Amino acid sequence: MTREAAAQMSGRCSADDVTAGMVLFGLRRSLAREAVTDELYDDLEAVLGENAKPAPDEVPAIADRLRRATTKLVEIVPYLVAPYPIEEMRRVIDMSVQQPPPEQARGHLIRFAMAILTLLDLMGDDAA
Repeated sequence: MTREAAAQMSGRCSADDVTAGMVLFGLRRSLAREAVTDELYDDLEAVLGENAKPAPDEVPAIADRLRRATTKLVEIVPYLVAPYPIEEMRRVIDMSVQQPPPEQARGHLIRFAMAILTLLDLMGDDAA
């Protein structure tokens, strides 16, 4: 937001609960969009979709992107999910640091994607 836009809005502020709720909802959606991208959904579809079967040479790249998404999710989930999903976050973080051997990489990728999907489900509409 530009300084000019902020200055224009400052004179039109409202302190009622409805307006505050709408602003909070917008801020949460904006925060979620930074982490929950179309690329993340594309990767989840490539791993978990009905016809999913990523080629062995695609698995490392998808896993790297899921790791980057995990870093962003760790930053935003505390603001979007209450109560904080301790077990779900622990599972995603644990999955993100694992480096399985090539013969186990596809199975690991599926479990990793499922753990991220669980978090997105907990985020509800904020993840959409």
